[in-house]
Amino acid sequence: MTLTLAVSIMGIAVVDSLNPSLFIAQFYLLTTPRPVPRLLSFIAGILVVNFGGGVLILAGVRSLVADVFSSMNGNTLHGLQLALGIALLGFGLWYKIQPKSNSEGSIEAKKPRSLLPIHTFVLGMVVMLDEITTALPYFVAIERITEADLSSLNSLVLLALYNIIFSLPLLGFIGLFVMYRQRFASQLARISQFVQIWAPRLTKYFSVLFGGVFMINAVAYFVRNLEFLK
Repeated sequence: MTLTLAVSIMGIAVVDSLNPSLFIAQFYLLTTPRPVPRLLSFIAGILVVNFGGGVLILAGVRSLVADVFSSMNGNTLHGLQLALGIALLGFGLWYKIQPKSNSEGSIEAKKPRSLLPIHTFVLGMVVMLDEITTALPYFVAIERITEADLSSLNSLVLLALYNIIFSLPLLGFIGLFVMYRQRFASQLARISQFVQIWAPRLTKYFSVLFGGVFMINAVAYFVRNLEFLK
């Protein structure tokens, strides 16, 4: 495992963590009585789906992908990186800055029928499964982990690191709530509006940035090896 790979995985996790749907559901739970236990169970549900899904993907494709990559030369690998860059850039350009909202213009949070921690745990799982269509950054991270041909332990460490970074913004809001409960509660509507405005923008811009970096790196490789183009 290299520092460059770890930093790359962490950067992708930062992009993936800026998911407005997760924050809006969390803000709803913040408005309930004694919210900390159900907030923690909500985040646990998210991480069970995210980490568990990543493990299943790695376990299912690791040996096959490792064999495929071992048979590829540098041109093919950088061609795949170029394709990934184009896909990430395309996702960033396609991603809508204004998420789906209700008739009043605000985002609807998914709400559990019960506020017991076990039910908010399930809510976290449901919200994460519902967000599978926006999971391209996670798939890119898994592809990079697989391409590195690491040991199973190192792959799990990187996957765990990704999910820790992914959950930090959600855990950070719990920390702020505990430390500044009264002030935080009074500013909740303003914070929610701020997240609704900036989380989609940061997701879009970071996707474009990382896609551009991947593309530039791949193109630079091909420019240095012009004989491939002849």
